[in-house]
Order: sequence, then C-alpha cells, then structure tokens
Amino acid sequence: MSNFPQYLQYFCREFAGVSTATFRVPPQASAALEAHRSMTFNLPTNTLVSMKDVRLVFSASAVANGTSKAARLPKASALIEKISVTAGGISVDAGVQNQNALQQALDNMKVREVDPVDSHSQMYRNVSGVSLAKFGGANGVAANTVAETYTSNNNATQFSVSLGNFFETISPNMLDLSLIAEIQVQIFLAGNAVITSGKGALIATGANSFIEAGNAQATYTVSNYQLLVPCYSINDGTYQKVLGARMNDVGYLECMWKGYDSFSDTWNGSTTRCASAASSLDKIITVWRSDGYNGVKGAIPIAGTNKLLQKGDSGEALIEADVLDQPDCRGGAEFLCAPMNFTAPMAALPSSGAPNPQEPELQYAINSVQYPQFSAPLSQWYQLTKDAFEVNSTQSKSYIEYLSNRFVMAVSLNLPQSTLLRAKSGLDCRGSNSFITTSNVTGVTMAANANVLTYLESSRVMRLGAGRTLQVIL
Repeated sequence: MSNFPQYLQYFCREFAGVSTATFRVPPQASAALEAHRSMTFNLPTNTLVSMKDVRLVFSASAVANGTSKAARLPKASALIEKISVTAGGISVDAGVQNQNALQQALDNMKVREVDPVDSHSQMYRNVSGVSLAKFGGANGVAANTVAETYTSNNNATQFSVSLGNFFETISPNMLDLSLIAEIQVQIFLAGNAVITSGKGALIATGANSFIEAGNAQATYTVSNYQLLVPCYSINDGTYQKVLGARMNDVGYLECMWKGYDSFSDTWNGSTTRCASAASSLDKIITVWRSDGYNGVKGAIPIAGTNKLLQKGDSGEALIEADVLDQPDCRGGAEFLCAPMNFTAPMAALPSSGAPNPQEPELQYAINSVQYPQFSAPLSQWYQLTKDAFEVNSTQSKSYIEYLSNRFVMAVSLNLPQSTLLRAKSGLDCRGSNSFITTSNVTGVTMAANANVLTYLESSRVMRLGAGRTLQVIL
C-alpha cells in the first residue's frame, strides 16, 4: 500500500524500550547577571535530546535610572546577544553576534512562532502580562510609575526562550549525545539598550511619557536561570544497530543545521559590503536600525496602531486619526524597543502629509552577479522577502508598519524546502572569497548613518565519527 497516500493506508509503527525524562540543568554559576554577562551550561550525556525543545527559563527585571522611571523589558529573546556551542572544547557553532536582532527579523517574517505566555512577545506599557499589576498607577501618575520587575522567589521563572539557531534547526532534531563529547552552551546577554528608558506610562509627550526618553539608560538583571532538557531513550537494540551500521558503511554520521554570520556597518546611503566562504550560502538577510538606536530611548510605537490610552485617561481620545480602521490596530498600542525596530532606509517615510515619497531601489550582488536580476523598489522587496522565507504573510498589519518598524530584506539562494529535505543546495563560495554588496542602484536619496546588519545564512554539517570524533563543515 506504500503507493497510496497516508489517509488510505492502514499501518502501525511500534517502538519498544522507550523511556523519557526531563531534567532541569543548573548553570555553572548561579549569581544574578547584568548586561553583557554570560551563563554556561553542560548538557546531559549518553541520551537522546530533543534539541528544539531545550529551553532557557529565567526571571528578569528592569531597573529604573534617573528620570527613566518606566523601565520596561523587551521581548524575552532580545535579552540574548549570542549563544555559542562547543563539544569537548571544540567549537561547533560559535554563535552569531546580534542574535537578538536576527531573531526579531525571523519573528517579523513569521519564520518562528513565539508563545506570548512565556516569551514576553509584546512590550507591556501600563499593565503586566504576568500579574495584571499596573506599572503606572492610576492614570499613570508619575509618582506611582515603577519599573517592570518580577520575583525569582521559590524558584520562580516567568520567561522561556529557545537556544538559538543550532538548537532550533539541527537535523535530525533528536540528537544522540552518546556519539559526541559533552556539549557546553554559553549564553551571552545583550546590552542595556534593549531596555526602554521612558519617563512614565502615558503616551503623550511630557514628564510622564512612555515614548519620550528619560535622562539615563535603564538597566536589567537576569536571575534564576536554568535549562529544561527533554531526554529520551530507545533500548530495543535496533536503533543502536542502525547507527552502528551506518557508521561502519560511511565512517561517520551527518547532522545539519542553519548557521549565520553577521556583519554590522554604518549605512552611507549607497552601499554596504561583506564576504562569505560558505560551502552552501542559502540566504542573505538585511535590516536597518535608525542612527542612535543604542542610545537612551523610550518605546517606539508601531505605525498604524492606537498609540493613545483608553478614553478618559488624561482626557485623551480612544482613536487617533492615523490609526488603521481595522480591529487588530484599534485594539491597543504596540511598541518595540529601539534596537529591535527595523526601519527602511528612506530619506522620508510615507506620512499623511507626504503619502507617496519616492522609494529607492535596492539590490544584492555577489561578485558582481545581481540578485534579483532587476532593480526592485521596497514594495517589491516585501514579496521577494516573503518568497525567500517561504511564508504567505508576515507580522506586519500594513505596509507602513513594514517600512517603519519591521523592514526586513532577504533573497534566497537555495532550492525551496531544502531544510525539510536536509539538502545543501545553496551557493558554493569556497575558494572564491565571494564579495556581497547591498546597494542603492537608482540614486534616490536614502537615510544615512543608520546601522545596517547583514546576516548570511548557510547550511552547515557536523560529522560524528567513531570514538566521539567530530568534524564541522561550514
């Protein structure tokens, strides 16, 4: 019946000797951490681990500073700057700098779904999503405005995040750690700039504004951090024989994952450049952050959503003139912290006063070969980027939101669904030192001095040999 689809087949698979366990792995040191510090964990050995289900759980709190009383936490993943993975002291995945910005770009394109219950996926302005406690007090009175804080008493953890690209994309996902030396994971925390430093809980400008910065950068602390690791065992003898036979025939077992290299530059309005020597370059991803993104900043409101308080708070109306007349925009304000706010590098974004500014045309080039093969304006890059990520829609609810808050530009260089096929089909850059440029090809004036981040996605292979030998092919 193998020629028929599954809904017409009658069959059953049976696995004997299966056992499961979930461990809470403590760090090597457990003191509370501040910005730019790191934590280290050692994974269990001699067990099957579901890598994509490994989670870092922790408690975090923002700390007010000066007149920056409304210190707020961003999305939980924004607190993680980089994650590196080693096995027996050998670097498997060195991690990617600005991983939090990469995670935000993937979230913007709906590549990875996050759970609002424990991922702090939205920024809380006035009411905590954990306890419903009001941060701003009655009508956000300045004297009652407090920073966003949570307790770690009695082993409490409010937030949970995945361990980045290696753990999320390694295939096979069920990794047999008896075949590899002990895996050590080191997690580096981001700088304090991801914490918003607003003055208060109100949206309006003034001494109690949420979007207006105070006089000092707010900070944060992370405590009670641990790993939750789901482990499995199949002791029917067959699984081990299959692995042994494969290793005897080929000499090794292969695992594959998506790795990233990052490049940061100051956008001059014309071009930025990077290079790659990857064996399978799959995707180029670029985002822009406005000049001064890492300074003392209040929250950045998402364009098109209701930026005002509910009617009656300080006499402000419920709906503004520039709020889109659709339910998901009228329901309430949405915000991003400045380092996670990606803005198209236009000289002037569309507005009610200038609804049709001229869009620049951007293009990638690899050793002077253009991708795509035409000059694309930003509106067409939206579709090209969806095609690159193989998604039908994104987080953006409007084009202005895409340009103002969630601008991601990407091109794919591999076959569709290569990840599912576990196939390396990207551009082979070995031996050529391929130079990659992102250029303004039409000369339309663009915003200058923005921070431009370029991420190069590649398929990487880890070969596991006899005696726990290891080879990594980038």
